[in-house]
Amino acid sequence: MRRRPVWHTIPGHMARSNRPTGAVEKRGMFIVLEGIDGSGTTTQARLLVDRLRARGRRAHLTREPSDGPIGVLIRQILTGRVVSRSGEGRCDPVDGATVALLFAADRLDHLRAEVEPALEAGVDVVSDRYVISSLAYQALDNDVDWVRSINSRARVADLTLFLDVPAAVALERRRATRNLEERFESLSAQERVEQSYRALISEEAGLGCLVRLDGTTSSSDVADSIWREVSELLPETE
Repeated sequence: MRRRPVWHTIPGHMARSNRPTGAVEKRGMFIVLEGIDGSGTTTQARLLVDRLRARGRRAHLTREPSDGPIGVLIRQILTGRVVSRSGEGRCDPVDGATVALLFAADRLDHLRAEVEPALEAGVDVVSDRYVISSLAYQALDNDVDWVRSINSRARVADLTLFLDVPAAVALERRRATRNLEERFESLSAQERVEQSYRALISEEAGLGCLVRLDGTTSSSDVADSIWREVSELLPETE
């Protein structure tokens, strides 16, 4: 199978050659926002959907973990509401390999039940996180090649936008909006995730069309940078 191109960018600027425009005109676009916790993916995904709708396109906002049954279970694991009982009767965090498998299962269920039907109906789908998150997060506890293999059946997004924000900056953002710290959200863990994201981007292996954007600027500036990249996928008549 021919590998899709990967682009690396400075903030708000992207190479324009060989962009996959015609491939997404007859069906919806599948766009993913990635980044560490506190990088702004949730806010920017919502803003992008609003902007697509304002342009007259049908757009659907989704996220991973999904709102399906497996995704709900994962969220309970991440917040510590679901734990694993050891042979000695202790309540321990769920094993990292189990969590990785649950993410992969949730992703396939998410695609089948929500993402792919929308795309085939001509609806644009914007997802807050996708495969690269698993490679960055679950690889903290597992071999990254194994994590990649269990996610190999997940379709490649038409465009993935990585919001680049230092872990310390992201931590301050999270502290300003909520008090509960989930699994992987300590500063040390987020610094490792940040390094993992950067290593994955440097690899350029099987990540599809990937754009790195500066996520430290204002929300409106980030939204404008995102829109410049997404607009390259829109038909010229729009």
